[in-house]
Amino acid sequence: MIAEVLYYIFIYPMQTLLGAVFESIYTYTHSYGWAIVLLSVAINLFLLKLTNLADKKAQKTNALKSICDAKIAEFKKVFRGSELHAYTQTLFKQKHYHPIYNLFSLGGLALQIPFFLGVLFLLQDFESLRGAKFGVIKDLSKPDTLLFGYALLPFAMSALSFISVFISSTDRGARIQGSLIAIIFLVLLYAMPSGLVLYWMISTLC
Repeated sequence: MIAEVLYYIFIYPMQTLLGAVFESIYTYTHSYGWAIVLLSVAINLFLLKLTNLADKKAQKTNALKSICDAKIAEFKKVFRGSELHAYTQTLFKQKHYHPIYNLFSLGGLALQIPFFLGVLFLLQDFESLRGAKFGVIKDLSKPDTLLFGYALLPFAMSALSFISVFISSTDRGARIQGSLIAIIFLVLLYAMPSGLVLYWMISTLC
């Protein structure tokens, strides 16, 4: 009951809006595959300014983290225990930094999640998607079977995510975090409709 209420409050409006945009795009392209691709591009263009702001905030936080890490490394050569903790906390206050600020690096992903959920519910219930082909994909409503009977798109999507992570950041922590997220999405989307995986892969490219 609670899940149903939450769905109608938070997911259904987004699903309905994206459904209308999706149908409008299909009217012009006459291809559900291209409709998914263009929907993903449109969402990323809509979020572009907010994503850029989130990225800039994450870059500032990473720069602060690097400064603090270098100073803490110096502290560790001299101090131990409570003294080290006290000096570290003082440094954080002086630099207006806290380790939890590292979550700012997930800002771009957080902006995408409501749209991702809207597309997820949209494509799962979209009857017309059944049997719809796109290129080498035989049915956008089912997992693809391009890799000797196994799904190929989720691995291509994850490869793009890994490349994106290692291009966008040199910070070891950020790369580990990004790689874990890529693996999580590989597991979550492996058995999902290829149309949804295509949406997220295009989003990653954007």
